Amino acid sequence: MTATIFACNDSIENPADPTVLINTNSDELSQRLSLEGGGVIGITSPSNPSGRVLDDDDAEKISLVLVSQASSPEYEGNTLQATHVDIDDDYAYVAYNTAGPTFLGAVEIIDISDAYKPKIVSQVIFRHADVSAVEYRDGLLFLAMGMDIDQMDVDGPANLGVVSVSEGQFTSDFRYYSVPGFVATDVTASSQFTAIVSGSDGALTLFDRSFDKLEERASGDLRSVAHEDNRIAILDGTSGAVVLNANSLSEVSSINTESDEAQAKRTIDIEDGYLYIAKGRNGAGIYRMSNGQEESLVAIPINPENVEPGDVVTNAVSVDDELLFMANGAAGISIADVDDEDDVELYGVLDLDGSSNFVRFEDEFIFVATGNGGIQILKIKKYDDDDDDEDDEGSGVSCEGLDPYRGNSNLNVNGNEKAAYSGSAQLKNVNIGGEFLFCGSLAIENNLNVNSNGLMHVVGSFAFGQYRKNTSINVNSNSTLRLTGSTVIYGDLRLNSGATLEFVGEDNVITIYGDVQINSGARIIGDFKDTEGKLD
Repeated sequence: MTATIFACNDSIENPADPTVLINTNSDELSQRLSLEGGGVIGITSPSNPSGRVLDDDDAEKISLVLVSQASSPEYEGNTLQATHVDIDDDYAYVAYNTAGPTFLGAVEIIDISDAYKPKIVSQVIFRHADVSAVEYRDGLLFLAMGMDIDQMDVDGPANLGVVSVSEGQFTSDFRYYSVPGFVATDVTASSQFTAIVSGSDGALTLFDRSFDKLEERASGDLRSVAHEDNRIAILDGTSGAVVLNANSLSEVSSINTESDEAQAKRTIDIEDGYLYIAKGRNGAGIYRMSNGQEESLVAIPINPENVEPGDVVTNAVSVDDELLFMANGAAGISIADVDDEDDVELYGVLDLDGSSNFVRFEDEFIFVATGNGGIQILKIKKYDDDDDDEDDEGSGVSCEGLDPYRGNSNLNVNGNEKAAYSGSAQLKNVNIGGEFLFCGSLAIENNLNVNSNGLMHVVGSFAFGQYRKNTSINVNSNSTLRLTGSTVIYGDLRLNSGATLEFVGEDNVITIYGDVQINSGARIIGDFKDTEGKLD
């Protein structure tokens, strides 16, 4: 089946296909985005719930900022819930469905080209179809869907949906290809094929780039599919995972897993020949794709009080750049370093509100589907050796050869001291009485004081504080806060009498969401762009 869409500047009912509703009014759609809870996000240690995993030697490894939250879209009194996310370059693609027997789904496209100011640019509502998963590849968007066959002109309820997209817009007709089963649960695409799985008497179905069916492998309860090179992995909720040759669907290896709750969401992911499996109450498993050998089991790190045991389950896994994120329901989002797959280092649990049903980590972004149906958008920076070569041109300082910060998350630089570091660091509280230089990506959770005669200079990316949570930067008399690069302040900024806020170099950008107090005698000098107009 093909459903025609029309270019538009607002929400319209498609006259050619009343089952589809398109909205490209970005201002209207983006009203659902909120800064609530935004700012630098801490990581709680599972071994010390009152403390932080970054308190000591881990402070240099990662920094996390919650840049926005989006509430769920609504249609005719129904609240949709986020089910899946894919990320590619400047855009994220979010799939939605509706809980219960109602067929009602959506896909939204979010522009993340400005990392700290995402905006929803397009939306399609499917009046008689759910969307379980979404995948972008080479200008096409692939959807795993379940449809009301009494309302849709399709051969069966489980379908692959396909549409062209460009620069955040839907640019072609929607096309639907029915597959076995009652609902399609996941989809993945390569330059050669599209693989879609369907649950409840469903199958793994392979299509070529012309959407002619190549192969089909029946299975009773398929939940997820992923691919790497010429290998396809599928997860069945009853029989476990199987790795297949993409050309013939012949079996390469198999992995037995405990039979899972019917219709529960479980995902898999692949990186560098290893398969990562969400295993419900058993956390996540890491396996060699070549032979199915188990390398590690990663347990859910916390068990919250007053929560039903069935709500503490790993629903989804996502791995990129040797970091594993696990969506653990009421136990939140946990993060682990999987550089060594058989000796996983658990970092802890992200300090986010609410439960988590899905997580997607790609490049510098993390998208979380929350228990209330909306999404949380985070930006992450992981320490990398390349960060030691941070571009210091125009900053007036040299960043070459600086060591990464490896100290406590409460940093003090006394009046007679000088300190200089590079890389990526997340700190809790900082007091500067002497001189402090940081080159790279710096995040501070709570408070920053640049005391009298102190000098602090950040070259690169600087994120501070939490939105409306009593966090503040205080720059005191005869002290200087010097910035080169991009700065986002979620808390408050106070420039006391005799203080200096100095921007060094070109193309400096500062965004301040909190309150600003500039006392008499304070100076703001240098070239910069003030996105919120708070420094006028």
